[in-house]
Amino acid sequence: MKKSWLYAVCLVCLAAACSGTKQSVTLETTDSCLIGRNPYILLLDKHIVVFSNKSCYLFDKMNGKFVCEVGHGGDDPEAYSYAQPTYNDVDKTLCFKRELNGLQKYDLQGNYLGKLVIPTPPAAPNDYVFTDSLIIGYYNNVAQQYNVRALMFFNAEGTQIDTVPSLLPVLPEKQLNDIAEISVRRFGLAGFFLSKFSDGSYSAGIRGIPFLWKNKGKVRFKESFNDTVYTVERERLVPAIAFSTGKWHWGADARTDSKDNENRLLMTAVFETDYTIFFQCTREIYGGKPDTFNGIYNRQTGTTRMYAEKEGITDDLTNFMPFHPKTCSARGGYAMIVGADVVVIT
Repeated sequence: MKKSWLYAVCLVCLAAACSGTKQSVTLETTDSCLIGRNPYILLLDKHIVVFSNKSCYLFDKMNGKFVCEVGHGGDDPEAYSYAQPTYNDVDKTLCFKRELNGLQKYDLQGNYLGKLVIPTPPAAPNDYVFTDSLIIGYYNNVAQQYNVRALMFFNAEGTQIDTVPSLLPVLPEKQLNDIAEISVRRFGLAGFFLSKFSDGSYSAGIRGIPFLWKNKGKVRFKESFNDTVYTVERERLVPAIAFSTGKWHWGADARTDSKDNENRLLMTAVFETDYTIFFQCTREIYGGKPDTFNGIYNRQTGTTRMYAEKEGITDDLTNFMPFHPKTCSARGGYAMIVGADVVVIT
């Protein structure tokens, strides 16, 4: 068996700002569940969802045993376009994007449950969260800075109920011949599609981080280049969490600036639990020496601790391997997935 197929999931409950209960679960890897390189994970109550390339697998959260493969790619009626599931906590299903206008539903035993219709045009959302009555989708595409729509409310029959405009100022639209340089980079959890234009301005499309999530049943929303997390209500967005970056603030009005932004901090990933708020921010995304920092806000003590993302969270009492959170669960657990050959437990 190839070493690249062996993975372990490290679970940590960050009840305090820099330490917590640690657990390592080795995932069963047989010929039925060959995990590809650079996988992603979701933490559910009783399962760990692992997906990469064109495959999605479920494992038992307690012992790492393989449960089932969920869905498949292809063109047949039950296939999905991307093996990147969204968990529907209302009916306990996994939903996958099917081009051009669908979400394929599977239960946690791998059974196909049908297709949800996404109302289009102008385009389909990229991120979703589910409520008792409606589905909320977030538009996050490369041309996001030109799109005045941020959220869409729709039902399972594909009927659009309402939309919420973007909180960002609308920018003049650029054409392909205005682009001087394109690069794809990763800073921490966030993937960046960076475009430099002939007039010296930039744009940044951001992927790979949560823009919609739930906390205690409330839907949260954070837009790129915005330092505030909002609670989504039917008629309005209510501020819930605000990151104060002081003199390092990078406002949406300056998000295309290519000068004097060396020390500006862009807030990217946010993971929220009852106990903590984990967040990432990156400095100098348009420059040659970007730095990504992690922060953990303890909701009980009101304290925030920051550290360089590349160093990870370390525990000097147990010498447990550096921990780099990649996801969190509704119950407050954080997790990362690594090759089993690098897991060290003392």
